[in-house]
Amino acid sequence: MKILITGGSGLLGQYLNFYLDSENDILTVYNRSAGNCKDYSNVCMNLTDAEKLRELFKQFKPEAVIHTAAVSRPEECDSLPFHHVMEINYYLNEHLVELSNEFNSRFIFTSTDLVYNGDTGGMLDENSKPEPKSLYARTKTESENFIRNKSENYLILRTSLLYGIGLNGSSCSFHNMLQSFKKGERVRLFYDQFRTPLSLHNAASIIKKIISSDIKNQTVNFGGREKVSRYELGEMVCSRFNFDKSLIERTSLHDFEGQNRVYDVSMKTDLLRSFGFEQESIEESIEKIYIEFQI
Repeated sequence: MKILITGGSGLLGQYLNFYLDSENDILTVYNRSAGNCKDYSNVCMNLTDAEKLRELFKQFKPEAVIHTAAVSRPEECDSLPFHHVMEINYYLNEHLVELSNEFNSRFIFTSTDLVYNGDTGGMLDENSKPEPKSLYARTKTESENFIRNKSENYLILRTSLLYGIGLNGSSCSFHNMLQSFKKGERVRLFYDQFRTPLSLHNAASIIKKIISSDIKNQTVNFGGREKVSRYELGEMVCSRFNFDKSLIERTSLHDFEGQNRVYDVSMKTDLLRSFGFEQESIEESIEKIYIEFQI
C-alpha cells in the first residue's frame, strides 16, 4: 500500500516509518530535522505550502495518509502566534482532507485524549463530550469536527500519552525521565494526573494493523488499557530499571504553575479492542523498553 506519513521525523512518525516500511511503499515527510526519514523514501517540505502539497499528492498518489504532524505540545502552542498554530494544527487538516477526498486516500488523523476536560473522573468513552481546555486541544477538537463532516474515508485516533525511547532527537517526558534517573537526578512526577498511556512501539504496531483493516469513518480512543498517574508510571520504571525511587519527587498538578491543568483523561478503549487490536500491559512495554535502553 502507498502510505504518506506526515510528521515523519517526530516522536510517533519515526516509529511508523520503521513499522510500515517493510510491507508498504511509504513516503515520509519532514520539515527540519530528518530523524530516521533519511533511511526511507522521504521528502523535506513545508506542508502548509498548498501548491507543493497538491503536487506531492499528484506525484505519489497515496492510498492512505497518516497525519501526525502538528505543534504537539500544549505549552508550545501557547507560546507561539495564534495564526501559526492554527495554520499547522487546523487549516493544514482542511487541505489534507480535501486532497485525500480528491485522490481517494484514506485519512488517518492522530488527535489527543486532551480533547476531554479531565474533570469527570476519567475512563471516558468516545461518546463523552469533548471539552478542550488548551489551544492545542481546541485545534484537535475543531479538526476532528471538520474531518467527520468533510472526509469521505477517515479514522480519528484520540491518542493518549505515548511513552518510550525518542529516536534521533525526538523526545517525550518518559525518555527524559529515564535519562534523569540514569544520571541520579530527581524528577517531579504528578500523583494526581491520570492517563491511559500507550507505548510508542505498541502504538505503531497497532496502526500497522489498522492500515490493513477496513475500518472507516470512526473516532477511536487510542490508548492503553491501564489508568495510571505519572508518579505510578515512574515507580514502575524505577522498579524494573533498579533506579532509586527516592529520585521521584511526588508532586501535585495543583501546584503546577502552568495553564490548562488536566487531571484525568483516562479513556475506555473497548472500541479499539472490539476491532481486534490488543494493547500490551505497561509492565510488558516497560520490559521491552528496558531491553532497548540497555543497548
